[in-house]
Amino acid sequence: MPTAFEISARAVHRAATVLDEHLQDGLPFRELRPLIHQAEPSLVTDWAALGPLVKTDIDKNLSYTATALTKAGWLSRANRIWRLTGLGRQALVDYPDPVTFLAEAQTRYGYWRERRGSFDAAAKILSELPDERWISVEDLAGEFDVDAEALAASFQGTRPDGWHLALSDEGVAGPDLLLPPSDIEAWRRLLERDELDDEEGSSLDVVRARSGARLTAEELTALVLGEEPGQESVPQRPRRVWVIRGRGHDGASLIKTLWREQGVVTLSADRLPALAQGTGPQRVRKVVDEAYSGATAARRDRQAEELYTFLSRIQEGDIVVCTDGPHAYLGVVRGPAVHSAPSDDAAHFTRSVDWRNLSEPLDFVGDLPAELMARVVDGDARIIDVSEFATRLEPLVGPEPDRTAPAPDIEAELPDVTQELADRLTLSDPGWLQDAVELLRGKPQLIFHGPPGTGKTYTALALARHLTGGSPSNVRLVQFHPAYSYEDFFEGFRPRTPKKSASDPILPEREGPASTGIVFDLVKGPLRRLADTAEERPAEVFVLVIDEINRGNLAKVFGEMYFLLEYRKEFVHLLYGSDEGRGFRLPPNLYIIGTMNTVDRTVALMDAAMRRRFSFLELHPDETPLKGLLSSWLDANSLPQLGAQLLDELNRRIAAGPGADRDFRVGHSYLMQSIAQGGDRALDLLWRTQIIPLLTEHHYGESIDIQETYGLDAIRKHLGINPSSGTAAPAPDASAADV
Repeated sequence: MPTAFEISARAVHRAATVLDEHLQDGLPFRELRPLIHQAEPSLVTDWAALGPLVKTDIDKNLSYTATALTKAGWLSRANRIWRLTGLGRQALVDYPDPVTFLAEAQTRYGYWRERRGSFDAAAKILSELPDERWISVEDLAGEFDVDAEALAASFQGTRPDGWHLALSDEGVAGPDLLLPPSDIEAWRRLLERDELDDEEGSSLDVVRARSGARLTAEELTALVLGEEPGQESVPQRPRRVWVIRGRGHDGASLIKTLWREQGVVTLSADRLPALAQGTGPQRVRKVVDEAYSGATAARRDRQAEELYTFLSRIQEGDIVVCTDGPHAYLGVVRGPAVHSAPSDDAAHFTRSVDWRNLSEPLDFVGDLPAELMARVVDGDARIIDVSEFATRLEPLVGPEPDRTAPAPDIEAELPDVTQELADRLTLSDPGWLQDAVELLRGKPQLIFHGPPGTGKTYTALALARHLTGGSPSNVRLVQFHPAYSYEDFFEGFRPRTPKKSASDPILPEREGPASTGIVFDLVKGPLRRLADTAEERPAEVFVLVIDEINRGNLAKVFGEMYFLLEYRKEFVHLLYGSDEGRGFRLPPNLYIIGTMNTVDRTVALMDAAMRRRFSFLELHPDETPLKGLLSSWLDANSLPQLGAQLLDELNRRIAAGPGADRDFRVGHSYLMQSIAQGGDRALDLLWRTQIIPLLTEHHYGESIDIQETYGLDAIRKHLGINPSSGTAAPAPDASAADV
């Protein structure tokens, strides 16, 4: 049975074929639809046979799928009239197979979709051009860093306001768009209407605009920024930094020979034709695919990306870093990319570079940012974008290079605790909390551990909010459990059913098994989201609170983060490749506070390697800062001391009972609940439903009478407390207690 994509491909290919027969005027969809079904009657039955796998009928699906053709520039749907463009007509010749036809359109649509904001912004500029002015589509594409051919093609499909004002550098209308006669005439009429046509320079097959009416590159930049041309306040493109590697036939770094001698950097052009500065990514990819057809797709992807970067992304004024063993050489790009094919050497692309320290190479480890080392671990990469280090490298390439210039990084600082925070946590002395802060300053991972009810999570959240200045977006809470995984915590693939709309057709590579329409997205977990935000805002503190941290399989949950917990300045490559080869680190302004209930014996304790990565602080009823806390809190709130007396006796009995396990003592928070102050019946309910089940689990399998030993009535009787009065007789000698 054909898949949904195959049927969609047949439908859209048939639509294009019918429109090719009505190239002059096009057809409204209501007239096009019956012609498609007449020529391809099996479409409806094949689509219906998919059953519940599809949610729309074949005609709606065709309308959705045709969006890809529109963005590719193969189809225009202006004023509800569907017309095949010259590019679309050529696509029918180049891709006669329907599946290949649609797949190619979807590839072009994918490029548009990834850069939709840039395409939309470029279209908006066309509608804002001054009267009697036109613009070079190359200039417009360069301003928004998109492929000029793809931009011109999309204008043919989408036809935004002013689409006819985007011309070649020479002012020619659509020289590479294979315009049919009807489009040539339409372009001619529009330029005549706007008084832009160059009648003498035009002919029957060529439409040209007046050269003097072209918007200059400076005027375009000013228009994009909303400023007047020539204003000094017009910002320049941010300076970028590129690590570029090159080796000769003998394996030695080219900085020792060619690059040093000629003041250049080069990129091999073996088997590649001459390409000009600014060549777009689609053209580059096509050339690479043809030249290296026998190479793997991954290798062609990398070569195309590096070639496009060398030709178009690297610009004059950018910083270049070249390495030779431990030595680093810095320079500034001073010219465009040029193709060179000397008779005595292999062809290559060349860019002029003003090298700044050829006689005094830098120490790559000692003089450059430490984090840069992790960004260049990929030995196969010839060009690496490390622009995040631009402000730190600029002093090294200035007129007077300064190796001692301080790093401009702004580091987040943890604030000291305050008495107000201690009071909010009912702690008389903030010293214990300050210890927690000092531990985080030394090692950015800390665990509060202790018996249940000791306020570990409450304290962790209160401290986290204090450290982040009360910003709710800077604190995140997660809870571990035995089923929690790396995909939940950091990132992983999640299935979803895509929305089917005219602006989002189903891409072939995203279809799930049996064309169900299910797609899998790589979704960030709480740690990845918080880490990315912390990396973007280095002057702020971010805290991740992990409740019940020991209930998860920590080695499995943390994955490669296991290493980064201890080595915060290092980068690693992520399991699912979402770092795109750039590496990922846990930023130094991200802190982790975990809580661990030591009474929980259902999971294994932390292994030694994980324990080494955390500091530990105990919260225990018998130790500072919790000792006497409940009594102080009751006094501060003018409440009777009954709860403190009951808790002290309960914990004394636990300590003196079988096992004498201090981790099973009960924390103060149980008796700080409002129900504990609600009278005898409420207190009985609390004891029976919250405390007794806890101790029953502790003594499971042991021959002990839980009620007789730990029951509220037994403790009251021992203390001589009358339930109705809530007063206690003098406490008996502990050694005589019958437990």
